[in-house]
Amino acid sequence: MDLTSDGFEAERPQPIRSGWRRALLIFTALGAGGFAAGRIAYRLDSVTLPMTLVMLSTLAPFFALLGFGLWWLVFGDYGRVTRVLLALAAAAVVVAVPFLAQGFWVPQPGGMKMFGLIWGAPLAAAVAGLVLAFVPALRGWPAILVAMVAVSPWLLTRTEGVTGAFDLDVSFRWSTPPTAAAEKQLAGRATVAPTAVVADVPVGPADWTGFRGADRAGVAPVAAFQGWDGTAPKERWRKNPIGPAWSSVCVAGDFLFTQEQRGESESVVSYRTADGTEVWAHGDAGKHTDWASGAGPRATPTLANGRLFAATASGAIVALQAGSGAPLWRVDLKEKYGATKPPFGWSSSPLAVGELVVLSPAAPEAPRLVALSAATGELKWQTEAKGTYGYSSPQLSTVANVPLVLMFNGEGLFAHDPATGAEVWRYDGKVQANEPATVQPLVLAGDRIVIGGGIKGTGTRCLAVAKSGEKWSVTEKWATTKFTPVFNDVVRFGDFLFGLDTGRLVCLDLANGSIRWREGNYGSGQLLLVGDKLLVASEQGRLACVAASGDEYEELWALPAVKGKTWNHPVVAGGRLYFRNPTEMATYDLPGYMGRK
Repeated sequence: MDLTSDGFEAERPQPIRSGWRRALLIFTALGAGGFAAGRIAYRLDSVTLPMTLVMLSTLAPFFALLGFGLWWLVFGDYGRVTRVLLALAAAAVVVAVPFLAQGFWVPQPGGMKMFGLIWGAPLAAAVAGLVLAFVPALRGWPAILVAMVAVSPWLLTRTEGVTGAFDLDVSFRWSTPPTAAAEKQLAGRATVAPTAVVADVPVGPADWTGFRGADRAGVAPVAAFQGWDGTAPKERWRKNPIGPAWSSVCVAGDFLFTQEQRGESESVVSYRTADGTEVWAHGDAGKHTDWASGAGPRATPTLANGRLFAATASGAIVALQAGSGAPLWRVDLKEKYGATKPPFGWSSSPLAVGELVVLSPAAPEAPRLVALSAATGELKWQTEAKGTYGYSSPQLSTVANVPLVLMFNGEGLFAHDPATGAEVWRYDGKVQANEPATVQPLVLAGDRIVIGGGIKGTGTRCLAVAKSGEKWSVTEKWATTKFTPVFNDVVRFGDFLFGLDTGRLVCLDLANGSIRWREGNYGSGQLLLVGDKLLVASEQGRLACVAASGDEYEELWALPAVKGKTWNHPVVAGGRLYFRNPTEMATYDLPGYMGRK
């Protein structure tokens, strides 16, 4: 017993407690709560946060781990040297996790390096720390084993990209991705000689000649579904595998055209509409792939005057004879115009205007638009203004009784003279680099134009265009941040606008942009208007038919069409419904169709 000088018992010093358990709980709650708040804000319309904060919320677990590490260095148990050594050891483990996640034992694309760092390591640290704090029986090696189990999802899986909601699309590392298997299987068929040569491929009123139709409005011509009784279509044929691509199809009579990644070539492929027999394929050396959306072409071929025009994701524009696939000419956007490839590849589909082919190089170093001779590929005109990265396509529209080429990109909406390329009018609407313009402008009656899309929160607006003499004016009629179609195009029926936002089908009143209803769960799919019905292609490959009504949401029927992530646009032409995704294509007959002889 220790006594003081006056004989009383001396007070023993109390051990200093660092409170690391409390700190661990606080930082874990901050990391998990920040991440959850961002996801909720992204999905719920009632929650409005700046997109920068929403994006930063995905890093909340990593920031929480970093914060706890700094706290430990200053206030943790043990001596200073021991704390520093333990912190360095923990940092080495954190750094090792993403490198293991990137390659592990199967070195192939789709590594989880980034996600292992921002999510995997924090989760493992939180689980191990909580075990050490509150389950004494598992301290030591058992806690390390628990941490290894917590980090194992990032070591045993790979990403196949993301969904439209930016959720990870994952699979086990030892499995073969369907897209990679299809690409490899078809590598030897990048170019295929025609089984039969057709002198001409005429276009009729029931055909579909390019991306989202002739005017890019996503509306099936009446002749394409005449007599359809509205019931679910009947499967006619199915093609599996096809090469990966986000391309849609164009259709003329007996022939269908699309694009596919076949090995190290981006191929334009022709099939017979009656049974899916491959007619010919033309491969162009090149391959684009990115971690979010995978490999393959993005654009859709355009058919005009017996010629087929296609843009590869690698940046080549090719012109082919539609009947045989014979090459006519080729232009490289990088070589010709110095264009650098957008992060997700060249996605803009060519536009045929008479004897011209209008293209968007979609790069800040290149012209906003260029026009080439459809016959030779020779340059006819190019805009003085430079472009910007983006993924929408030029379209021919009539506004105030004047034919114009419209281009929507990250700088705004621009109208050009189809004959000369001169800028006629513009609407400045610059967006951030992480909010790329992807959705097509929708021209309405009364010279109104709806534009929107990009990262959630960018919103949608309706512009009013007027012409007085030689002067043009563009004013904003209404705007809303409650509807952002991201990269999912919209359609109009009557006085209503329909589109997808965070997976839900939304109906807006075109008079003021107010929301009439918001229902369903289709992911980041695409829409096609067929008469008074909406064909909704879901992100999961399901096809649904919804009444195009502003009064209420009514799903009339639905069917599973293709398997796997699907961002491709459906097409109705000649009494048939054509639908594809990166590995599979299915064709259906419309019951009651009266247009076929």
